[in-house]
Amino acid sequence: MLILDLTTLREAVMAAALGLMMGLERERSGFEHSPVEREDLKPRGESDQMEASHGSLGARTFALLTLLGWISVKVGGQSLAMPMTVMALAAVMIGLSYYATSASDRGVTTEMAALTAPLLGMLLTRDALLAVAVGVLVTLLLLSKPWIRAWVPKLHREDLTASIQLLIVFAILLPLLPVRTLDPWAVLSPRKVGWMVALVAAVDFLGYVLNRVLGSRRGAVAIGLVGGLVSSTMVTVTMSRQARADDSLREPGQVAVMLACAMMGLRVAILAGVVAGPALTRLLLLPVAAMELVLLGASGWIYRTGVMKVGREDNPLQNPFQLKRAVGWGLALATVLLVSAAARAWFGNRGLLVAAGLSGLADVDAITLAVSSQVRGVGLSATTAVLAIILAIASNTLVKAGIAWISGGPAFGRRPAGILGASLAAALLVAWIQS
Repeated sequence: MLILDLTTLREAVMAAALGLMMGLERERSGFEHSPVEREDLKPRGESDQMEASHGSLGARTFALLTLLGWISVKVGGQSLAMPMTVMALAAVMIGLSYYATSASDRGVTTEMAALTAPLLGMLLTRDALLAVAVGVLVTLLLLSKPWIRAWVPKLHREDLTASIQLLIVFAILLPLLPVRTLDPWAVLSPRKVGWMVALVAAVDFLGYVLNRVLGSRRGAVAIGLVGGLVSSTMVTVTMSRQARADDSLREPGQVAVMLACAMMGLRVAILAGVVAGPALTRLLLLPVAAMELVLLGASGWIYRTGVMKVGREDNPLQNPFQLKRAVGWGLALATVLLVSAAARAWFGNRGLLVAAGLSGLADVDAITLAVSSQVRGVGLSATTAVLAIILAIASNTLVKAGIAWISGGPAFGRRPAGILGASLAAALLVAWIQS
């Protein structure tokens, strides 16, 4: 009696689906570049012209290639002889197809994608999720041709240089840094300092890219919303410095700082709710909402009255990646973290609120997680926890106001300092009323 193995059948269907996904994109690409699409109706000759654009490498061929790779592993078992033979035969057939249908202006993208098809089928037998992810990635790369062709002429040499430098920092330098802490309070390691430096550089580069793509007006909104989810302090550092170098970026930079700080409050509320549960979230909601209301209202007012004057025609930011400057700010933030840890150690157990205020000088997330875990773990009062988190937000907000004033100059920092102070006063007032 034949018993159908549903797991094996599902793998076969997934292999065919991956091939169809890539093959349909290639077939559609050939159709878009063929004369068929420019004619109203020509059903008889349509498939021939589509086939001619890519030879025989269409949707069915890609599906068969992935299935062939999958079958080679199933039949070959633990031996590599069958998969290697199949790959060799597939490479020969794809090469012959290219030779038979190649033209002077034809690339090899379709053939290279076809070579990945049997490999995806083989990978599917070992890690299905990874095979699907790689298949989607390959398809996205195939789809990206129009966007790449549109953007390559606009790229500057410094854009490529900055991208490579940032990639080197994240992919090579950071993994080489040791994780072991070197300070007596065990809060700072070379890896952590490296992350601070890399984060400053990444936010700096993100601001440059968004400025190039969206213009300074819309780019300011994007960098504030996206960067604020990662680090509102880094956004403040980056936008303050850029505004000091270019007066036209003053209002966009202020909008970015306000939005980043608003996102910081939202991030803290989410972290507290996830760790401590709804009881802490309910008490934290009103102070954070008061802070958000001031920041978002001020951002909207600046955007309407000042930033609307700034258009896409503004000169884009220069020097998107400056490691020396990022190192300077990373070391400064590391110093603040060390001072905060030392002060906490000296104060001992005199009060959670003092420790929260000192911790907020460098980082809000760490004290939020610590206090929230104590609410659930050791029965810390939710009211005390809320006050501690608000004090951490307060000290962090004061630091960012000082960064905006010192790094961006009084012309830039005056308005953010006032708005941040107002948002902080609103949050503290609501927290005090409900305590």
